[in-house]
Amino acid sequence: MKKQRKEYSAGCAISEIARVKLGGYEQRILLEGKNADAPVVLFLHGGPGFPPPFCVGARGLFPDITDRFIAVYWDQYGSGINHAKIDDSFCIAQFVRMTEELIAYLKDRFPAQKLYLFAVSWGSLLSAYAARSVPDLIDGVCAAGQIVLPPMLSGKTFEAVARSRAPKKAKRAVAEIGNTPQPTAKQIALLSKTVRKYTAAYGKKEKKSGVENPMKGVFESADYRFSDKIACFVNGYRHNTSLLKELSTIDLSETLAGVSVPYCIYGGDGDLVTCVEEAQALAAANNPLLRVTVLQGEGHIPSAAAIKEIFGYLCRTAGV
Repeated sequence: MKKQRKEYSAGCAISEIARVKLGGYEQRILLEGKNADAPVVLFLHGGPGFPPPFCVGARGLFPDITDRFIAVYWDQYGSGINHAKIDDSFCIAQFVRMTEELIAYLKDRFPAQKLYLFAVSWGSLLSAYAARSVPDLIDGVCAAGQIVLPPMLSGKTFEAVARSRAPKKAKRAVAEIGNTPQPTAKQIALLSKTVRKYTAAYGKKEKKSGVENPMKGVFESADYRFSDKIACFVNGYRHNTSLLKELSTIDLSETLAGVSVPYCIYGGDGDLVTCVEEAQALAAANNPLLRVTVLQGEGHIPSAAAIKEIFGYLCRTAGV
């Protein structure tokens, strides 16, 4: 499998790790594509701090994408190949600025090509802000698990936990969070753990093998040192609380309602982390550029089938 990936990448017009300075920090990104004139797609991963599967360790891993686009994989600062400590001095605005600077770098490098964003969960927060701040540099956005209001703090989430198999003690703790105007980082972490363990909020687990298993593909990456591989999962975000606090009060309603580039949101009907109904309410407010598609039987993390559907839309939009 490693040999096949290496041979595929060798046949690409572009397959390189570039160094870029984003937000004042030198970072590395992977660019890969069969055709040097193809449209560009920048992947904005979730977490914060969880790069797989579309990460710097994905060289040669997704030919369906890189046959049609120049894929740009960025392990956001603090994770993966760019691992570093993210202390409580960090804020969302810094990651938005890094995203904007990376978009500007890509547009400068590929001025004649269209540029799209493919965002998941936390990455959708970055894509929403970027769509408003640098719309002239972006041709469209696809976002799965779009953040609109504070993640996991909707009534739908608390009702699901109350109906779940969670122990009574856990249910009482979660109910208390629901009655807290400003949950602490510790409470949010507890809520996340409970939701993940006792509900299907994050989606169905899929059994995969070989190159189709993105986690295995990451660990086989020749571009990662061992420490980079570990930092895709356990990294500089583990002691951070400032980003969670900001997320607990976020409201992207106005930002998303005013987007001026095509912005397509995909949300699972079982997603309890970010509720697709929140995005639907915005789409109904008559911005024709904002579209919402509900994925039946899906949770917060899109399955392989959902990724295929989203990518199909992106291909049609880009004309490839």
